[in-house]
Amino acid sequence: MKKLFVCLCFLLSACAAQSVYADESPFTVSNWQLAVENRNAERYELAYHYYSVALSSARTEPVILRIKSEMEALERTIQAVR
Repeated sequence: MKKLFVCLCFLLSACAAQSVYADESPFTVSNWQLAVENRNAERYELAYHYYSVALSSARTEPVILRIKSEMEALERTIQAVR
């Protein structure tokens, strides 16, 4: 019974997370992906630019908070590199 409850909670949380991102515009998602790709390639300034563009078009509060969090982490990385 406990395992069933845990599986059900996991499935419901996965569905809830997908609906948040489904409400975002393709423009936000594509710029966010470009930001992550540039961050992973260590092109931090360009990544910051794409995060800013994604943030400006974000619609939902969870996505706005997530992008802001990633931008803050990127700012710390940029400061450490300098």
